[in-house]
Amino acid sequence: IIRGESIFYQDYNKELALRLESIILSGNYDNTLICLPDVFEDLARYNDYAQRTYKKRFFPQNAAFLKRIEETKNWYGSTFVSRPYIDLVDKSESPGYFEKLRQIWNHRDVLIVEGKYSRSGVGNNLFDNANSIKRILCPAKNSYEKIDQIEQAIRNNAQNRLILLMLGPTAKVIVDDLQDLNNQKIDIGHIDSEYEWFKMGVTDKVKLKNKHTAEFNRDANIAPIHDKTYSSQVIERIE
Repeated sequence: IIRGESIFYQDYNKELALRLESIILSGNYDNTLICLPDVFEDLARYNDYAQRTYKKRFFPQNAAFLKRIEETKNWYGSTFVSRPYIDLVDKSESPGYFEKLRQIWNHRDVLIVEGKYSRSGVGNNLFDNANSIKRILCPAKNSYEKIDQIEQAIRNNAQNRLILLMLGPTAKVIVDDLQDLNNQKIDIGHIDSEYEWFKMGVTDKVKLKNKHTAEFNRDANIAPIHDKTYSSQVIERIE
């Protein structure tokens, strides 16, 4: 998007591109940790598919912008905090990674902000240790066009909740916009897909039949769900 291109679930938007660019170049700021892929010094821990992706696409296409980031001398966290399984060669530590992540929301009240097909934690025990869960469902595509409504819905329901966002590029801007809220806010991306693959024990990405799947972003033929607990958690739907 910063390069001026669209991705499947978010059309190019100049304002969004500028916001994303500003956020990344800011690095760690105002008690906010910005993250980048952990791929700049050594790719050995990642599988062949991931290595090809970064060598053939990520580095060449983003060379100029990566140079700008380097020149800031900022420090960054790793985006792979929410990618602790499928791209790794050695998956033996993945159970520990997921358990550490689960401790973030252990016995806490959680507000999940996600696309309407994300259904994070549905059908698995990823968030079973949370004290309570509320959900705001957002458009699966072009959510940035509804960012004002989404942010107002978050403000209306934030209370003392941990806010977990699974909303693509829009999530980054929301975290930046809501600096005045004292809530901890985490853009945790495709954690549900990673956890599903981990529970399945697969080594290649496979499509999940009843929810959005990372890297299968067409969201086609998603089966409906009939889950009373999930339905009861949904407090607002933004179309």
